[in-house]
Amino acid sequence: MTTWKIEPCFVGDAAALARNNMAAFWEDPNWVILWPKDMTQEFIIEQSAKRQPRNLLRDREKVRHQKAVDPITGAVVGYARWILPPGHCIAEDGSPKWVEAQVPDVSEDEEKQYQELAESAWWSPREDMSLDDKNHVVMDRIRAEKPYISKCASMAFGNTKVNT
Repeated sequence: MTTWKIEPCFVGDAAALARNNMAAFWEDPNWVILWPKDMTQEFIIEQSAKRQPRNLLRDREKVRHQKAVDPITGAVVGYARWILPPGHCIAEDGSPKWVEAQVPDVSEDEEKQYQELAESAWWSPREDMSLDDKNHVVMDRIRAEKPYISKCASMAFGNTKVNT
């Protein structure tokens, strides 16, 4: 049986991550209803690909990203975003903790280009619904008790969502 390789993410992974993540979420009928009825999966993937580089660079001091890769094809088959709790991002020597999962920084010009690209993306889920509001209230209460690493993950193998 093939074992997936877990690797760090790079800005250059944006298109593959967008395809993986949106295809995985598209399998969830509750997620799909957040979009206008005429929205297509391919359009959502294209728009996500425009936003993904900026998302990978956002909050680098506390956010870490990893991808699961098929070792035979090299295809991205999964993704996890980890949010480190406050006070657990910087080592005693001032260096970032878990640096191997931190997306490498880019130049100011590149960051500006990624910001402009993200701003050009269409991204307007329906505003009359939210799937996570009640979950966030409970999670915020639990996280206030002690530090936790937060995660957001999606795994897609072909057209089958495995884990979100």
